Amino acid sequence: MVKQINCIIFGMFLLVAAWEDGRRKSVSIWLLLSAGAVGIILCFLQRENFANRFTGCLVGIALLVISGLTKESVGTGDGCFFIISGLFLPALSNLILLLYGLSLSGIFCGLFFLLNRVKGINVGKERIPFIPFLVPVWLVMVMR
Repeated sequence: MVKQINCIIFGMFLLVAAWEDGRRKSVSIWLLLSAGAVGIILCFLQRENFANRFTGCLVGIALLVISGLTKESVGTGDGCFFIISGLFLPALSNLILLLYGLSLSGIFCGLFFLLNRVKGINVGKERIPFIPFLVPVWLVMVMR
């Protein structure tokens, strides 16, 4: 029962974060803090080994390190999102979510760049929100 609740709450967190990231290109700190608190509570309710959940958070920590090294080419909010998602998902699922999300966003960005290049529009500095690309990946992960 708790695993289904975990899945539902993470899905709601993902949808709200994707909405915020898509509209404002940022995720509010209050959403991250509240989802993190709920994630920690669910870890205790599932009697999950906290070390297992911490390894899921390493994906987000790695993104924060990359964000710092690249002067936020990778958004800090994306790293924070994956730290919180590590509280809800095992490490492998969190990594799969990241990799497939990167693949999907890479395809989109490549097409976006090419189509605008053909039109003569320079979109080299355009910032595309990342979290909305995770929604279809999450839906496929839940359905299988």
